[in-house]
Amino acid sequence: MFEKKALVAAAILGFLVAVGLAVSGYFVSNTLFKARFASNTVTVKGFAERDVKSDLALWQIGYSLTGDNVAGLYSQSNGDEKAVVAFLLQNGIKKSDIRPGDLTLTDHLANQFGPVKVAEGQRYTLANTITVRTKDVAVVDATTHALGDLIKQGIVVTTNTVDFQFTRLNDIKAPMLREATQNARDAAQQFANDSGVRVGAIQSATQEPFSIQSRDSAAALNPDTSTVDYSPQTSTIDKKARVVVTLTYYLDR
Repeated sequence: MFEKKALVAAAILGFLVAVGLAVSGYFVSNTLFKARFASNTVTVKGFAERDVKSDLALWQIGYSLTGDNVAGLYSQSNGDEKAVVAFLLQNGIKKSDIRPGDLTLTDHLANQFGPVKVAEGQRYTLANTITVRTKDVAVVDATTHALGDLIKQGIVVTTNTVDFQFTRLNDIKAPMLREATQNARDAAQQFANDSGVRVGAIQSATQEPFSIQSRDSAAALNPDTSTVDYSPQTSTIDKKARVVVTLTYYLDR
């Protein structure tokens, strides 16, 4: 009787061990299959570029005056401001796009970190900045090259800063992303063709921020460092919009 029970117990134990091995074997093989499937991927980058033109100009024109009489400086500044505004209007800038009158007065004797003595006629410096904000970017571009007319009038121009901006990025985002994605797909397809496999579904995707740069900045050589300068150039009308995407595709055999 005892031997019979021992045989039955051994049989049950063997059965359980066999089932356990079969189940564990399934999970191991399934895990290896998934790992092999997941490793059959290719990661590629795609990009899209588009030439665009700035549609907004922000222009700052600054001048300064030096003297010992505050009232006289303000009077002279008022005349110079009228001359600058007249110059802008004559060159096609709309009056509604001009914001005059950012005045700052510096008393050099009141500055404790300034010089102990100030030359006669140089105690005060009055600076004024006139700002132009307009969508007539071509007019601004042409007018900036005519500032010599102001200098001939005796106006000391200390600031001439133009920031050309492209503000219609939302109008081109979707088609550029489609183009960048197709560019990445083409690269993945070339890899698949060389490897004898097929491109499957997308496993993951990331997108870098859109960049708006001067159209020629990517090829501009920085003379100080002898390196390629990729920094945005705000003083140029012609821009280049660019986006880069990174896609990982499954590869099917």
